[in-house]
Order: sequence, then C-alpha cells, then structure tokens
Amino acid sequence: MKGKILISTGGSGGHVIPAITIHDHLKENYNILISTDVRGLKYLDDKSYETVVIDTPKLNNFILFPLSILKVFLLILRSLIILKKEKIQILISTGGYMSLPLCIAAWILNIKIYLLEPNMVIGRANKFFLKFCKKIICYSENIISFPKKYKNKLNIINPIIRENQKKIIIINLL
Repeated sequence: MKGKILISTGGSGGHVIPAITIHDHLKENYNILISTDVRGLKYLDDKSYETVVIDTPKLNNFILFPLSILKVFLLILRSLIILKKEKIQILISTGGYMSLPLCIAAWILNIKIYLLEPNMVIGRANKFFLKFCKKIICYSENIISFPKKYKNKLNIINPIIRENQKKIIIINLL
C-alpha cells in the first residue's frame, strides 16, 4: 500500500511548478494530493493531479485583518478534516502564506512536515515552520537569514527539474 502525501503550494508558478515536479517524481511510490489556492488551479490539469483548494487570505490588510484571522482559523479546521479524511502521512510545503493552515493542522496531527525553500533567502512561512518540520529541502546551505539552530534540518539537493530533463531522487529524503 502506497503512503499518502499532500503537497501544499500557493498560486504562483514559482510555488506550483516545484510542487508539480515533486509530484511527478514521487507519484510512483506515493498517492499524492496537491493543495493550492484558486490562483494555482490554472497551472494544474485536473486530469493529472488530485487537488484541493485551500484559499488562504493574505494577512497584510489592516482593515480586513479580523476577518482574515477568522478565515485562517476556519481553514485550519478544514485542513484538519482533509488531513484526517485523506490519511495524509507527509506534508510537503513549498512555502508561502497559503501553507499556514495546512502546516498548523499537520503539526496538530503530528504529521511529518517537509519544507522546500528554493530561494537564497528563507521565506517567512518557512522560517516560522522550521521548528515543526522534519527537514527543509534547499539548493544551498548558504540561505540568508537561516537560523543556525536549525542547520541540522537542512537537506541540500540539486535543483528540482522536470522529469524529461533529468531525474532526481527526492524520495530518499522522506
């Protein structure tokens, strides 16, 4: 029986394309569900990928902040239900604010969390979830603003590229 992974990604191509690539590398060994916000659906063919929409609001609008916090709380509850119902064993997050509800829910349920940080500066969401993740997958060990106390969680890999260009094995990290 294959294990079950949920890949959490945002709506930009910079988040979705790595999520698709990870999906394609792992699909032979795992059942995979991809979570995105509504923007990310345009990158995902619903015939090739099993998706769920978690449309997390940005928390930067002072006037709408109370409503946004309420929506995030409700999305955490929805994420808890999804993770339990789907029997998710591993959450891989490509970072971004949209990963907040799923990462919190995975932490509550004691599901293994793996973070992907493809940039040279660690993002705020990934930095926040470092203490809860099992590993953070990066392309360099020289990540700007990376806390030294979490260096043991760093896993350096070659950049993730599409299957038709060069195959990498990410499965050994899980």
